[in-house]
Amino acid sequence: MLDKLSDPRLQPFRLASGLVLFAFALAHFLNHAAALAGLDAANAVQDWRLAATQSAIGRVILPFAAALHVGLGLGKLAARRAVVMPHWEWLQIASGILVPILLIPHVVAITYFTSRTGFDYSYTSVAYLLWPADALLQSALLLVVWLHGCIGLMYWLRTKHWYGRAKYWLLATAVAVPLLALTGFLAAAREAHVQFASPDALQVARAAMHWPDATQVAAMIDVRMTSWAIYAGILTLVAAAVGIRQHAALRAPSISVAYSAGPTVRSPISASLLEISRTQRIPHASVCGGRARCSTCRVRIDHGAEGLAPPQAAERATLARIGAAENVRLACQLRPQHDIGITRLVAPTAQPLARMVQSMADADGVEKHVAIMFLDVRGFTRLSQDRLPFDIVFLLNQLFATVGEAIRHEGGWIDKYMGDGLMAVFGRDVGLETGCRQALAAARSIDLALDGFNQRLAAEVAGGIRIGIGIHAGPVVIGRIGDADSAAVTVIGRTVNEASRLEALTKDHHCQLILSQAVAASAGLDATIAPRQTIEVRGSDSRLEILIVKAARDLPSLEVAGAGGGGKERMRA
Repeated sequence: MLDKLSDPRLQPFRLASGLVLFAFALAHFLNHAAALAGLDAANAVQDWRLAATQSAIGRVILPFAAALHVGLGLGKLAARRAVVMPHWEWLQIASGILVPILLIPHVVAITYFTSRTGFDYSYTSVAYLLWPADALLQSALLLVVWLHGCIGLMYWLRTKHWYGRAKYWLLATAVAVPLLALTGFLAAAREAHVQFASPDALQVARAAMHWPDATQVAAMIDVRMTSWAIYAGILTLVAAAVGIRQHAALRAPSISVAYSAGPTVRSPISASLLEISRTQRIPHASVCGGRARCSTCRVRIDHGAEGLAPPQAAERATLARIGAAENVRLACQLRPQHDIGITRLVAPTAQPLARMVQSMADADGVEKHVAIMFLDVRGFTRLSQDRLPFDIVFLLNQLFATVGEAIRHEGGWIDKYMGDGLMAVFGRDVGLETGCRQALAAARSIDLALDGFNQRLAAEVAGGIRIGIGIHAGPVVIGRIGDADSAAVTVIGRTVNEASRLEALTKDHHCQLILSQAVAASAGLDATIAPRQTIEVRGSDSRLEILIVKAARDLPSLEVAGAGGGGKERMRA
């Protein structure tokens, strides 16, 4: 029953009701901001606002939207199977829970006093009444409501193609509106207290406003406490539902989920794949937060596709929009009932702190001796013929995921991707000798990993993927290159150009790997293991001694220090 509350078909209702409430909150904020021009301006804006919200339609839409949004939000929370989620989602949930707690005193007071005492609900009277006793509560309410609404808007708008261009303007607006509202509220409260400073003026104003007496205030407080108690009871039921589901999940039958290039985990049945990833703390992209508005959480079903429930309308529409293959599903919507194997098609981006610090240190330019690897796919033009753009991107992303894992495991840094190829750097932080050993170990690992990659894609790529690798070592300049908007830390220099030439030569020599004698010498590799040749580097007056290696897996074992796994390890035999 609770699972129906997280049905994506309810998402448009949550969004629509949220937009209605956000519009109402925005009108309130602008009303407060108008007080910067004086109480007369604030009262005039309030008249316009109340003309809409207190109309026959407004009296129906606003309470209905509030009840629907709060009800669906708490229901979705009660239906959650995973309590591990990004910080933004936690903040959205926490602020959403806090809004009614802060809003109840304000709503109860206004509703009770206007219905029981005929209280004159003018901006002046409310500003006077709230200051100073309830000023802090009112300010907190404004900030929490705005925060909750902005997070919801962010999850909705960030999937729009124009969001990247507008996000800074939106951020500026999101900061300016509550700042102006709070400033206006303080100005209005001060002006109202100045206006009613004399006892005679206050007495006349209270009579005109039908000011509540002590008995009426006490009765209002009783209603407020009852409202808080009811809401606390609802929250208790929600918390109990989450706790019961978590306890039941521990005793429920489980399934196995195998992530390609990742772990195999077990999870209770009925959890979505995205919930499984989050619970197991496995990185999984999800721009829209699991609302089926984007396709970033999509996965390819490697095995276990039989018996999966077909996509529902929201998932089906998103997959159709990107032209996804039949075995591609959205992780936020798919709830497997049996063992399954998947591949995440969009890798979450993350940059380790150590790499960030090192990049900052090298940003102004520094010369270092490193090993450079160039890798390119052989015959990619042939492979890409008669394939859809989505298939080409998918194929390259899968290949680069396999290659990138081997490079990073051996301590390398991928400097850039170039269409169907890449350039990687080794030894940036550990020295030239270790860097050369890491580069050779990575080449060998890549060759071996291609076996599994080609086996997985045998049905899609006849004959498999073939690559060419060139490795050279020497001095390079590391620095931040580019203009203000696109600058990035990269490497340049003669060594880079010569490494690129070595990779290109693998086509002529019909081999997988060509490395320079400089790499072999620095790595302590016996130069007699492969045919040697002296070449003239095209575009340069230099001559290089090279080793021509038929397959990188033929390289012998070498001690590798400082690899990505830490410590020392041997190249796998």
